Amino acid sequence: MPCSSYPLPAGAKGVMNSAEPLPTTPQEITAEWCTKALGHKVKTVTIAEEIHSTASKILVDLTYEGRHSVDEVPYKVCVKGGFNKPLMGLYPDLLWTYRREAEFYFYISPIVTMNLPKIWYCGTDTVTGQGLVVMANLAAQGCEFGEPLKPWPVERVRAGVEQLASLHAKTWGADEVDFPWLVGDKAKKENPLQRMVSSLMKSGEWEARYKDAAAPPLPESIANRERLERAFKTMRATENPKLTCVLHGDSHIGNTFITADGQPGFVDWQTAYAGVNVQDLAYFVAGVMTVEDRRKHEVDLVRHYLQALHHNGGPNLERGDIWHDYRKHTLHGLAWAFTAPGMQPDENVFAMTERHAAAVSDHGTIELLESLQEYANE
Repeated sequence: MPCSSYPLPAGAKGVMNSAEPLPTTPQEITAEWCTKALGHKVKTVTIAEEIHSTASKILVDLTYEGRHSVDEVPYKVCVKGGFNKPLMGLYPDLLWTYRREAEFYFYISPIVTMNLPKIWYCGTDTVTGQGLVVMANLAAQGCEFGEPLKPWPVERVRAGVEQLASLHAKTWGADEVDFPWLVGDKAKKENPLQRMVSSLMKSGEWEARYKDAAAPPLPESIANRERLERAFKTMRATENPKLTCVLHGDSHIGNTFITADGQPGFVDWQTAYAGVNVQDLAYFVAGVMTVEDRRKHEVDLVRHYLQALHHNGGPNLERGDIWHDYRKHTLHGLAWAFTAPGMQPDENVFAMTERHAAAVSDHGTIELLESLQEYANE
């Protein structure tokens, strides 16, 4: 049974804050552990592939004692969590992002209407601090993953903003009474990307990106580190608390998947947190389409999002209610322009920088934020 100190939504699968340690190496994903996690007798466990990046994805093939349908048990899964010990040694804060993803799938996924991977188990423990998720192997199901070099058609983007609207509506207010795990400590109250973006904007990192490597196509008018640093601080300092909900937090095209029949969904929930809805919306819309398509369809997409937000039980807002904040949070996507060499392929960085820089220019985002700097410093 799940052992959590918080109310459990119907459909929650797994164990939060277990006193029993979870696997921390691929070799510990044994038939015995899988049997306990999945509730069916697992006969063999074969690790098909290990993918180690910010989070590790261990692709596993399973066989069972007896006969089972694919609805009862998974035969190909992805076990995602903290398995890259050298990386975690360098960046110990990564550990809580693995826990955050498990928490999202445990607490939030059962209450939203979204296209998400099928989750068979999610857990955290109090021994190692591990957080992991056992999910369907999407590639084995014929899904593709979003790529910066493959912008989406507008109809798919409309379906994507509907997904975000469901998340935001069902968690509107992100009240601590309803989501106590989300604000359980100081670190989890922050935008999980905030510290990373801030660190990438330091002078040494800026020089590594803009002087020692090929520079992303940031327009000269805004390619000023100090100016951008002030703008990001103002954006965060002037967030509208009336727009608070649970966010994906990193809603770019690379954190999406597309089913065999063309329907989009979101993955990589390691940075879910309580923030303003327009960050997810502006970041997604500006980065997922060509500049031309975004300019042509952006207003309609924002209106469609607001309709979906209300349809899913959120507030009944007009575009004018959020447009000022939407323009401010368009800045968030410029984080791509600070990406350190080697973190992402340059072609991805350049494509995303071009789209987000165009949106910032179109919306007069820098100038808007500069007009608010005096207020932000009060």
